[in-house]
Amino acid sequence: MQTHPQLLLVRLPAMVACSWLAAGAFLTTQRAAGQNFQVGLSSETQVASDVSLVDSEMNARWRDKRREVSVMAGLADLRMDYMPSPWDLTGTIEKLGETRSSAQVTWREALDQPWRWNFSGGGYVGYTDYRSMWLNEYYRQIFLGVPGYKVAEPAGLNASVGGTYEYLPQSGMINWSVGWQSDVVAPAYDKLIGVPLQRGLGRYETWRFGLGSEHVLSPTLRFKQDAAAFETSARAWRFTYKAESLWALTDTWTTRFSLEGSHEANFHSGAAAVALEHDWEARWFAGIQTRAYSDNGQIVDPSIVSGNAPPIDTLQLQLTLRYAAPKVTWRLAVGPYLTHYAAPTSKTLRFTTLYRDRDWLCAQAACTWRF
Repeated sequence: MQTHPQLLLVRLPAMVACSWLAAGAFLTTQRAAGQNFQVGLSSETQVASDVSLVDSEMNARWRDKRREVSVMAGLADLRMDYMPSPWDLTGTIEKLGETRSSAQVTWREALDQPWRWNFSGGGYVGYTDYRSMWLNEYYRQIFLGVPGYKVAEPAGLNASVGGTYEYLPQSGMINWSVGWQSDVVAPAYDKLIGVPLQRGLGRYETWRFGLGSEHVLSPTLRFKQDAAAFETSARAWRFTYKAESLWALTDTWTTRFSLEGSHEANFHSGAAAVALEHDWEARWFAGIQTRAYSDNGQIVDPSIVSGNAPPIDTLQLQLTLRYAAPKVTWRLAVGPYLTHYAAPTSKTLRFTTLYRDRDWLCAQAACTWRF
């Protein structure tokens, strides 16, 4: 298999990330006044009866009074027991395993000024989720060897630029951003009698235009909102909105609320989340959080209807524990994640083992060291 051309572009930010991590030891001993350096490790695991996902990241950040540079290098492991639908009489059971590598570089400038700027770029190589793995295996088993079929090599690149204006010192700010992303995906396929193999979209180009604000409404209440518009290849515009509030109930109890939604042609989704946390001497923190999500069916590929996902409802519950000290912080979280899909239709019968209800166990761990 030939190396995907975007792999070469992803290696550049990965090399930069490794260089910054290697330079961390030097910066910790040679930094000037007002500079600081931190490194972090994080990992998230999601496990269901037939799927396991492990996503790990290593990051580093250097900062002085005027600028901040951060880098991230990630590695994910995706494993699945592929089980064809009972309606698929030719499919075979397979054990699938893939990895995804990623890297991101972010530069923030003029941190000591009311106007601040940020630039970011990066990429990935590999499948972004288990659904695309499953669909790729489904189409591979049916159409491998058929003229027009191509082996999938998913990868992506992204870049963005944005600015923040702090119109009230430490109390009010507005921000804007423009982002671009290119994704090479595992496309859907369809074959009609007497017609050449139909291949769905293999590359998506997405532009994102964002606008947000953050306000300290009182000594105990902070409010944040973000709106964005997305233009993606061969799809209608998607609009999203999210509002969040942080409320200090007492000196030791805080709560967070969030509401979000999106709309794209006939697609719409909504989510709500709430979290409650208690702290002991601003050092130990324990909390609970939950999030509910619902949509009426995700559009995977508008050119081939068979690849579209049915409506879904999800519910997630997490218990959290974290520790914060001047030089080190860490966080642990664990809880169930429940997914429920709508009953299959004639268009989705071939994907009943993909779009089926699953009970996940999710766990997160993260640690950051400051020097």
